Amino acid sequence: YGIYHPGDDEVKAREIWKTSGGNAKATLDAFPKSSSTMVRERDLMKGLVRYGDPLEAIQCVPRNVRMFWIHSYQSYVWNIVATERIKLWGLHAKIGDLYEVSSFEQDGTKSDNINVVEEPDAVSIYQVVLPLPGYNMKYPSNEIGALYNKILENDGVNLNEKCNIHEATAKGSYRKLIQKASNLKWEKVCECTSEGEDPVIDAVQLSFELESGCYATMLLRELMLTTMAREGKISAP
Repeated sequence: YGIYHPGDDEVKAREIWKTSGGNAKATLDAFPKSSSTMVRERDLMKGLVRYGDPLEAIQCVPRNVRMFWIHSYQSYVWNIVATERIKLWGLHAKIGDLYEVSSFEQDGTKSDNINVVEEPDAVSIYQVVLPLPGYNMKYPSNEIGALYNKILENDGVNLNEKCNIHEATAKGSYRKLIQKASNLKWEKVCECTSEGEDPVIDAVQLSFELESGCYATMLLRELMLTTMAREGKISAP
């Protein structure tokens, strides 16, 4: 349940694309009859048939979708790096990490400065950030910075330079490695029953606040994971 399974006609269309050496017309002719199926692939094939140029063709896809693809790739890279960062050093700052220091101007404007960790004991894990790959971004000077380069090189992607082609340009940003929820509250909304010695709560209502770019679903996943479901125990300082 919940897993996408392509239909036979979708599989056939993709197979024709592979075996025909990228013949857009033959592939498009093999597409499912329903225009609501393989919508983005259909846009691309129509663009290739019309222009014959991949860059012109991809611009037939709505711009918001094209930008979504770029942002998705940035998040994909970030997730890989964040996972490896935790595996390597857990929840402690390390030399070469990046961390955020907030300051306030006289007019009350907040500015965030990104620095390199030189004294790990003086930096909280809640200050450590990782960059979303993009132009004008600072990367960690330890093994994690090298991991960014390895991932991008293996994928044949260069996001470090700004250019006039939107599809080849990505503005980066920084995300905290560990985000702490604020104003976390909970209350029971259903009666409690008892099974043996362990109390059972049928349902609870949660309220909390997260910074921009964080997902409530991830916080809920962490809350609902049991100790046995975790591969290893990592506790925040």
